[in-house]
Amino acid sequence: MKVIMRAPVKVVPGKMAEYMELERKRTAITTRLGQPPEKVYRLLSGEGDIFHTLVYEIEWDSLAAVEAHFEKMYTDPETQVLQAQYDALIESHGLELYMLMP
Repeated sequence: MKVIMRAPVKVVPGKMAEYMELERKRTAITTRLGQPPEKVYRLLSGEGDIFHTLVYEIEWDSLAAVEAHFEKMYTDPETQVLQAQYDALIESHGLELYMLMP
């Protein structure tokens, strides 16, 4: 079963440039670890802060693939170093999983 992972992130005002630099490093790591390509959207309208809200979307082959990737990612030493740096840059974030209706 295909799974869509959606992750809305609100970046601390004034920290977008720093956040995007960390994202470039994170993307290199997740690519190395086998994550499927992600799409990144910026909020244009609706609830939220249009200047500081990003939404990430990744399509996975299964829930098992999501779980296996997160296990690799959170035990990766480079990821662990980056994670600590995000605390000062992210105001809020979430993680949503969707499946296609039959």
